[in-house]
This record gives sequence, structure tokens and C-alpha cells, in this order.
Amino acid sequence: MVAALVLAAACSDDDDSTATVAPATTTPTVTTVAVTTVATATVATTAAPPTPESTAIPSTVLAAPPATAAPPQCATLAAGLTETTLNAGGVEHAVRVYVPSSFAGSPLPVVIDWHGLGSTGPQQAMYSDYETVAEEEGFIVVHPTGVADTPGGANSWQLFATPARQRDDLAFAGALIDELIANWCADPARVYSTGMSNGGFFTARLICEMADRIAAAVSVAGTYHPESCDPARDVPYLAIHGTDDAVVPFLGGQSVLDGGSSDAELRVFFEQVISDEFAEFAADTGCDSTTVDTNVGSDVIEHAYTGCDGDTPMIFDEVRGGGHTWPSSPLSRFTEGALGYTTHDIDATRDGWAFMSQFTLAGS
Repeated sequence: MVAALVLAAACSDDDDSTATVAPATTTPTVTTVAVTTVATATVATTAAPPTPESTAIPSTVLAAPPATAAPPQCATLAAGLTETTLNAGGVEHAVRVYVPSSFAGSPLPVVIDWHGLGSTGPQQAMYSDYETVAEEEGFIVVHPTGVADTPGGANSWQLFATPARQRDDLAFAGALIDELIANWCADPARVYSTGMSNGGFFTARLICEMADRIAAAVSVAGTYHPESCDPARDVPYLAIHGTDDAVVPFLGGQSVLDGGSSDAELRVFFEQVISDEFAEFAADTGCDSTTVDTNVGSDVIEHAYTGCDGDTPMIFDEVRGGGHTWPSSPLSRFTEGALGYTTHDIDATRDGWAFMSQFTLAGS
């Protein structure tokens, strides 16, 4: 598989120029949610990598949630790692949930970490190492696995409207949040979204269409602003992107995924200038067009927008020379040959959590 929007691809030298960005439906319809626990075990703080085959951040809190009693399910929720399934949006998804050992019966924040194209939830868990940080900081982290549009195709998260309504990833995301609140003791005021590449794009879509459910968000190696984007509220947003990303070109252009494809929609998608796409989110939030720029280490320029409504932080991290990578990933030494340079001047997981965890939804 091409060095693409996936951890699996990151660990392979094979090319496959037929991979595409998955389309999406427009009107979500949530199906009945069915959850089946497959196995539960305590997660180790480090995980073996897959084989080759396979800042300064403002401390403003937008609003504090009202004090509420712990939901009944919290009393029986067990700490550790659970592999489960969720039938929603028309298909069944595998879902990996990690509850920290410090869990003591009160609702916890939850981070949903969306994988890249062709990858899986467990692979993204290894790539981002979010479970280690969840254990240290005391929050729940969830790694769902997408499905393919066609048999044998690449797992993906939907980004575009399509007349074929076989699945609805937006409906799945809503059902997943409902499930985490109802049965996993997730605090509805502190639900956060992050993701790698295709998962970063999907996080951007959630800002556009589910802003009332996402307290804050971080996209890594992929963000876009659909023309129809109209967030219901201002969502604190951090995006990170490498200037030498060959999969999602920083300045737009031909992606290694495209390979001269005749798919006009795919070509137009990759022609987007990433910093301009983020600037549109800043404009949605009423920010000034100017930014305060700060060097972070030798690799990263942090572009922080000013004058945003409600002082909502909108930050774009430009990684000079960075590839299609997750900054400070513990697997960076395995991915550099396929996906390019990984900076360690910032940490997409620890810094991402530090950014998101400052914010809550009002009235939840």
C-alpha cells in the first residue's frame, strides 16, 4: 500500500496508486446501536510496532459543565482495554476503548482518535500512543476502525457527499459519542476529536457538522474546510501539517495517492492549500486574518490567530520539512522511509491533549 493516510502504509514500501479518499453521505441516519464486548485486558504502556508487512497554549476555558451525579454505569465500569463493536451508520465497526487504571467512578473526558486511510484503530493506538497518555492523565481514549466502500478496499472515514447511502460515518460518530456517554462513563461536556490524515480530515468534518458535541479538536496531517461548513459553535482547533508532506501536499498539488488519476474530485481535493483551509475555520470563528507566529524548536512555526470570537484558540502548526507523520510518534523510526521526516519539537499526542483538555461544552 502507498505511503499514505495510514499507519499500515507507513510500515510498507509497496505502492498502490489506486487508493482514494472515501466519499460521504449528507444526511445522517442513526441505526440501532448494538455493542458486544469481545475481550478486556489491561493495556501495557508501550506496544510493539507492527511488522513491515502489515506550545504555548491559552488557558481559557470556554465554559464549565454543571455539577452532576455520576451516571449509574460508572459504578460498574472496569478499567483497562476493551475491544468491542458498534453497529451504527449502516455498518458494524470495531471499537477499541481504554479506561485508565485511576478511574474511580466519576465521568471522565474522552478522546476519539480517528485513524488514517487503510489503517485500523489498534494501529492508530500504537502510532499515536494515546493510551499511554490516557493512563498517565486519567482520561478515556477510543480508537474506532473504519470500513471500506468496496470489498477489499481501504478502511476510511467519509469526507464527501455521495448518492450511495450504504454507510454513514457521521451517524456512526454521533452514535459512538452516545454510546460512550451512556455506557462508558464519558463526560458529555468533554468529548474531544483528533486524527491522522483521513482521520484528521474527518475531525475537520465533525467540527463543521457536530460542533455542538465536540469540545475541542486536533487534526494531524490533514484538514479541509468544505464549502458547506457552518459550525454550530466556535470549536477550539489545532492543526499540524508538514511542509514536505507528499501524501497531502502542504501547498496543494499532486498527491502520491493520486498518481495521475482521472478522478477529478480527488485531484481538486489535493489541490487545496492546507494553511488556507485552516484559515477558513479561523474566519468562521471571527478571527483576524493576521497571526502571531512563534518558533517552536527548530522545526515548527506556530501560527496563532488573534481576535477570535470568545478568545477561541485557533492554532496552525507548520512543520518545516515535516512529512506525512505524527510528531513524536514512538513509531517514527519505522515510518520515516515511507512517509518522511517526523519532528520531535512538538508532540501531537501530549500537546494535543494539553490543548483539548482545557475546554468544555457549555450546558452539558
